[in-house]
Parts: sequence; C-alpha cells; structure tokens
Amino acid sequence: MNYIDFNKELKQEKEDHLEESPISKKKRGTLIKFFLYGKSFIPFLLSHHPECEKFKGHTLNIGRYKLCIGCFIGYPAAFIAILVTPFLNLHNLVPSQILLILGLIFLATFVLSPLNLTKIKSIKIIQKILIGIGAALLFWGIMTSPNPRSTNKIVSLLVIMILISLLNVYHVYGLYHICYKCDTPFDWGKCLGFQTIRDNFKKENLSNFLIKLEDFSNSIKEKREKVDTNNNI
Repeated sequence: MNYIDFNKELKQEKEDHLEESPISKKKRGTLIKFFLYGKSFIPFLLSHHPECEKFKGHTLNIGRYKLCIGCFIGYPAAFIAILVTPFLNLHNLVPSQILLILGLIFLATFVLSPLNLTKIKSIKIIQKILIGIGAALLFWGIMTSPNPRSTNKIVSLLVIMILISLLNVYHVYGLYHICYKCDTPFDWGKCLGFQTIRDNFKKENLSNFLIKLEDFSNSIKEKREKVDTNNNI
C-alpha cells in the first residue's frame, strides 16, 4: 500500500465514524426529548403542586418561580439547624434527653396540618421551620445518646428516613385529596394547574401526553356521581 492509498483509506474510515447509524440517531433523539420533557416540568419540580388556586397556600412566589414551602423552608431549616447546633456547642451543653424531647415537641407541630390551621401561609411557614429544627434536635439527641457511635448513626439515619417518608406520603395524600375533589380531577392535560407545563410542551414541540389522564379523570367523576346518588337514596 502506497502513501496515497493509505490516506484515502484513513479518510474513508473517518467519514464512516462521522456518519451516525439510524439507531444512534434514534437514541440521541430520545435523550433530547427526555431532556426537553424534564425542562418543561421545571415549574412543577420547584412547586411540587399544580399552579391552581386550591394550592395557593402551599407555595412561595420568588420572582417568576413558585417554590414548595415544605421543601424550600423545612429542609433548609433542618440542614441549617444541624450545622448550627455543634457550632454553638448545644449538643454538649444540652443533655441528649432534653434534645430528644424538644425535637419531638417541635415535630408535633405537624398536627397543625390535619387540623387545617396551615391554610394560613404564615402559620405554614413557621410550622415548616419548627419541623426542620425539630428534626435537627432529634438527630443530635440520638447522636449524643450514651450508645456506640455507630449505633447512633444507624438509628439517626433510620429516624430521619422515616420522618422524610411520612412527610412525603402526607404531601402526596394532600395533593391527591385536593385534586380528587376538583371539578376536573387529575385532568392535567386540560386543567389550569398544568397550563404552564402544557405551554412548555408546545414551545418545545412536544406531545401533550398528560391528555391521556382524561379517561382516569372521567372514571373518578363517574365514581363520585355514583357515591352521591347512593347517599341521596
């Protein structure tokens, strides 16, 4: 093989690598579409609630963004309190039993939610701060208990995971309960609560897959009508 033939073969090899196969193009298209859908859902990822009047008390308006009060107030409050406690040496100055009791008292403010007192936004914000501080106090109460440090770490991790799970389950239940009672239950392909997301779909030339929830919404309305009819008999 002479020098000219070698260069031709090398050039052809580079061109072959540059040409994408249909499968590669399809994979790339799927990834781009997945990214665009994720980008379209950013408003919901920040607010964790539909942009609906019924969820107005659950979010904070920061500029053009709506932020979930529970997540953007409660979790930062817990994180800051966990850092501030050793900085002020409170975990050494206050007995572990007192920290545990105070933590449980602060966490007990959760009861304000099922009592519907958190419909007032200021009360809801204060509650989330207290719950965050309570979680931090509970964490340090466990960590400073007279047990092996490894045991305290495992127990504190389990307790925090259980708390987060319970709060998230209640959050999902609250969203479901409110949407269920709506005139258009879970009809997110049409309702005003997801209008911004649907606008984002349109802007990115994406299909509105939320419209598939219409049948689910109709089935819920039919069930409610049957229940109302039976109750009136």
